[in-house]
Amino acid sequence: MGRPENPVDFTVPARGRLARLLREVRSEAGLTCDELAARTGRSPATLKRACSGKKVPEEKVVLDIIQACVGTKRITEGRRAWKRARMADRGRYDRDIGHARPDLRCSNRRELTIGLANLYEYAGASSLDALVERAGGRWELPRSSAAAIINGTMLPVSLQQLVAYLKGCGVPSRVHNQWIYAWVLHGGRGHQRSTKAGKSSVAQNLTADLADIIQTGTVDSEQFNSILRNLAVLATAPPPPRPGPSGVWAGPPTTKY
Repeated sequence: MGRPENPVDFTVPARGRLARLLREVRSEAGLTCDELAARTGRSPATLKRACSGKKVPEEKVVLDIIQACVGTKRITEGRRAWKRARMADRGRYDRDIGHARPDLRCSNRRELTIGLANLYEYAGASSLDALVERAGGRWELPRSSAAAIINGTMLPVSLQQLVAYLKGCGVPSRVHNQWIYAWVLHGGRGHQRSTKAGKSSVAQNLTADLADIIQTGTVDSEQFNSILRNLAVLATAPPPPRPGPSGVWAGPPTTKY
């Protein structure tokens, strides 16, 4: 009979909850550590560390354990628990600003910068290379720009870069409009019109028009819809919200994620 496991370390509660989940699925499957190691191809030492609560394992280790024990039925729960454990372990997430509803929580440029950095932490703070790859590659989001956004030293410099960063952080496309709204309102390049030709300058001018619409509160419906269609094509993002009754700006959408 093997030596009993040490109690889960709950020094960091979210980290301890992840370890407890991993022990639960292994118990549900009725597997010893050695049997689980044979199924996952991981060493027993790696699996014991993952289930200890003393550190956050790699996401792939967490998913391998759950998959080997109970299949896919607790994969979503495992991903969520891993993200929370990673976020708590790093301790860089600003809860005062959060990462949801930036149109409500981000009232200035500094808060928007913090909110964007929070997105990266909430997504599990993967490597820069992984973030850039999910964003569409270094042409869409240069590695240096991604690092600066994560560290809170800059905002995305264009609408395309903003959308790429959102994609890299796994933000659902249905709420991209909330971030576009906040970015335009609090210092996005949309406030500056470009005289240079090309796709980026067109997007810059369109976001400038959108900034004017947000500030004035009224807009011609045909003009508004034209801006939305063109921005959607240029940024491959869903269009921002439509104006309310009588053309009065109704604010950003309220979809949560």
